Amino acid sequence: MLDFHQKRKVQSVMYSKPFLVLLCVPVAFFTYVAWKAYSTAQETSGRRVELVAELGRLEERKAHLEEDIANLDDPRGVEAALRKRYEVGKEGEELIVLVEEPAPTAPQTVISEEKNWWDTVKGWF
Repeated sequence: MLDFHQKRKVQSVMYSKPFLVLLCVPVAFFTYVAWKAYSTAQETSGRRVELVAELGRLEERKAHLEEDIANLDDPRGVEAALRKRYEVGKEGEELIVLVEEPAPTAPQTVISEEKNWWDTVKGWF
């Protein structure tokens, strides 16, 4: 019979308001910790995607720069780079410049001051 009363005491303590409030504290703490871990994981995932994209751009740039370095190892490549960047030419080279003709414009009608408005109207027909 003593066991029955002790079980009842344990149940009454476990279902009391102070014990339930005390039990909510660790539950709230673990919920907060889990939420912070989840948000950190989401942020890290987003940054990882950005960094993978940046790594791809950097590898592409590296390949382009290695190609430029390979071209500059050759004297012809150096000459081509100088021509491209500074628009220089060898001695004796000539330059041909093509200029387009200006587009024809519509003739402008000049109304002299000697004509009156009636002469202008008659000129339309």
